[in-house]
Amino acid sequence: MLLLYSSLVALYMLNVFVQSQELNYIVGILAILSLMFSFKAAKGLYKISGFLFLVIGAALYPFIERPLHHVPFLMTSTVIIVTIILVLPFINSIIIVGRYDQSVNRLLKAKTNHLGQLYYRGSFVSFLLGSFLNIGTLPLVHHVLEKNLKEKTKRLRSVFISRSMLRGYALCLVWSPMEVLVALSIDMTGVNYLTVLPWLLLVSFLLLLADWGIGWRYKRYALDAYPEQNGQSHSIDRKVVMKIIALAIYLVVFITTIILVKRLVELSFLEAVAFLIIPYSILWASTIKRLRSYAAYSVETWKKRTANLQNFMVLFLSVGFFISVLRESGYMDVLQRPFMALADWPVLLFVSVQVIFLALAMVGFHPLVTLSLLGEVIYPVLTAISPLSMAVVLITSSLATVMAGPFNISVSITGVLLEENPYRISIWNIAFAFLFGGAGTIVALFLL
Repeated sequence: MLLLYSSLVALYMLNVFVQSQELNYIVGILAILSLMFSFKAAKGLYKISGFLFLVIGAALYPFIERPLHHVPFLMTSTVIIVTIILVLPFINSIIIVGRYDQSVNRLLKAKTNHLGQLYYRGSFVSFLLGSFLNIGTLPLVHHVLEKNLKEKTKRLRSVFISRSMLRGYALCLVWSPMEVLVALSIDMTGVNYLTVLPWLLLVSFLLLLADWGIGWRYKRYALDAYPEQNGQSHSIDRKVVMKIIALAIYLVVFITTIILVKRLVELSFLEAVAFLIIPYSILWASTIKRLRSYAAYSVETWKKRTANLQNFMVLFLSVGFFISVLRESGYMDVLQRPFMALADWPVLLFVSVQVIFLALAMVGFHPLVTLSLLGEVIYPVLTAISPLSMAVVLITSSLATVMAGPFNISVSITGVLLEENPYRISIWNIAFAFLFGGAGTIVALFLL
């Protein structure tokens, strides 16, 4: 699997520059092979979803009047999503090797007097680490919060941790260039990342403050001081602060590099992110003089994660085939009409998008699948509605599922960590998820 997946991504990235039909066909064949070999190992929901998309795509195939040997050309539209997922471990690894996670985690371990303080610290640490560690942030934050809350009731622990951790995590992703939902929304709407970034940051920071205000009500629960271990103090010293500042600087430089490269070379936003992650991570490791340890750790981590990408291969490659066939079949117009009808009532359009994401997330649709489908459906609407407004709505609505989508990997992992039903975790966060999407709608209406 490792060789097959790596070959698929490597040739796809090469073809972004070469633009060869022959190479594109080879990439399509590798996509078919990846799909076939991944199907057996994929988990139930991914396998069922992939199977349905393939069956519907196959049923529509006769309507596009293409010979059967053209199928590989229709398999490559979502390979870029798989590419991003495959290279993400390289930037995740630099956070571990550089021990930035330990420094940020000291914020949680510093002395707190009540749960109100612990709430915003848990949220803030999830916010700081989420952009780089992605889903790996959750076990790390949970481990420390669980220690602080071990004397509290199980329900209080579960509600507290799921809200503090998932909301902070979702709010950092809303403006992160490494979040696939953000990059894909930008490419779909054609907006400039620098244009949408200030508005995403506004939504992110305002909602972060609002969440901290909501979480402050936990101050009525007193908290024992975090026990010192091995005689070490858990105060926040200058070294910790400098590490956090350095982390922020590296993120800003990364965003700047993406924008510059995208302007110099004709690449989509997703492609620019995919190409830069590995070289930027290597350069980062060199500047902190940890290149050797980074190389060993990142390659090992990458191997483990790549060998277990079957679920994503089945889901996104089958969705790519379905969307490509649907686009050429003429039936896309049928799906586009209701959205075109709503173009005259932007508020209804934006709320509909928000509800669609959360509703489909509740029945098992991955937000990337929903976004991929909606991106095709709303394309004609962008001539009547501001693309900037639509980008904000797509990003906030899709990322609301990070805290309230029972089948979303973030909620599923939190359910495992807390030994709670993912639907229960979604219910605890559903009101804030609607607030999240609603804030995006308000900003989008202002930008019309």
